[in-house]
Amino acid sequence: MTNVPSSRRGVARYFGAAALCILTTLGTLPLRELLDVANIVMIFLLTVFATAVWLGRGPAVLAAFLGVLFFDFFFVPPHLSLAVADAQYLVTFTVMLAVGLITSQLAARLSERIEESQSREQNTRVLYQFARDLGGALTVDRVAQITQGFLDKIEIDVTVLVADTRGDGSSFHEFGSHHLHDMEKGFARTAYQQRTIIETDTLVGMGVAIVFLPLLTSTETQGVLALAPRTDDAEIVRVRLPLLEAVASLVAIALERFVFAESAKSSELEVAAERLRSSILSSLSHDLRTPLTSLVGLADALVQRQPPLPEGAAETAGIIRDQARAMHHLLSNLLEMARLQAGSITLNKEWQPLEEIVGSSRRLLTVVLANRRLDIQIPRDLPLVYFDAVLMERVLCNLLENAAKFSPAGAKIQVLAHTRDELLVVAVDNEGRGFASDRIDRVFDLFARGEYEPALSGTGMGLAICKAIVEAHGGTIVAANHPGGACVQFTLPLGTPPPAIEEEGSS
Repeated sequence: MTNVPSSRRGVARYFGAAALCILTTLGTLPLRELLDVANIVMIFLLTVFATAVWLGRGPAVLAAFLGVLFFDFFFVPPHLSLAVADAQYLVTFTVMLAVGLITSQLAARLSERIEESQSREQNTRVLYQFARDLGGALTVDRVAQITQGFLDKIEIDVTVLVADTRGDGSSFHEFGSHHLHDMEKGFARTAYQQRTIIETDTLVGMGVAIVFLPLLTSTETQGVLALAPRTDDAEIVRVRLPLLEAVASLVAIALERFVFAESAKSSELEVAAERLRSSILSSLSHDLRTPLTSLVGLADALVQRQPPLPEGAAETAGIIRDQARAMHHLLSNLLEMARLQAGSITLNKEWQPLEEIVGSSRRLLTVVLANRRLDIQIPRDLPLVYFDAVLMERVLCNLLENAAKFSPAGAKIQVLAHTRDELLVVAVDNEGRGFASDRIDRVFDLFARGEYEPALSGTGMGLAICKAIVEAHGGTIVAANHPGGACVQFTLPLGTPPPAIEEEGSS
């Protein structure tokens, strides 16, 4: 639709209003001697009303003036003259004109409201169909095709610009038949970054986009719609801007759906991969622990044999035993980590003193701690704590073993405990080089190593297991360096022990 046809239609409506008044006059003239003047006035008012409904406000105003003029010229004595013999007809003319104008205004307003309502209903219907089509789109290219098909009806070309993964609006992936120039891309970046509609100067007839609508969603801006009119009528885009904004909103929702679907698919793949990895670790650990246990027993029997084996053979048997024990410990950690990550572990928590698990951990690591000076500082009035003794013993064993591994022979290792803000704080402190400063933030990651020396034995699972167990108890764990060594500290919530248990512990 262009400006010339629109102006012609406007002129045609005014000619239509004049024609209606002429027809009314011609149809009423034969009845001039039969009808009262008041009835003829009503016929002209009916013509004004019909003109307002059919042709609009402006033609109705013209009909009101023409009605007064024709009524005066043809129906008020003297006939065929604008002169008025009776001054009372002036009141009739005034009332007729006023009623005609008011009636035309009310009728035209009602007609406009009806048209607006019908237009909104039509827009709602087509937008519903558009949204349904977008719901079945599986690719961004298909979304662009559906959008273009929708806008073809109003002679508008569209290019869907989808922001790249960086999301800064510096570059877009273009979908559509119209390739944007650098100037248009600049406008698109502005619309994306400012999250607002950008309208350019009228460059119609050149295939240049003149309106850029950001694709806004509740989370972020997905991209931009670049709209270009196919004709030289720029107003075709701006007049339909509310409809186009609704189109942009629906396109943005469709693109956001793709993002959510991709994220869900990615998460599903990660969960499946993690589940498979845990299953493999668990299966391997179970399958290898039995032969390793037998290997440790057989090697130990060779070392303890009477009469003893030759010196070389006994030394080899001892090495086999130690390596088998190390592998058994590794598999135990793998199995424990698999269980923790799979979420299949059940905490067997009870109210119990910390001293017991510290003592049992010390006894289990007698060989490992043989060349270290262990200093345990636990207050005698430390309250009972609600935890799983087996798992917490694993935490302390791993921390003590880690401290012994990364400290020189004869170094001091401290186990410190105290309460703070309804928390039990336990720290394992050791002398030595400490954690590598560039790795200290990752020492609790699975298979991460906290030392500089790659030759040290271990897989980097000990601290990861400690973190998983402590967090399962609702606590936290951190690592830090200090002058002359390193420290790993974890916390557990204290809670309130039952009174009966308190009395038992104090007796």
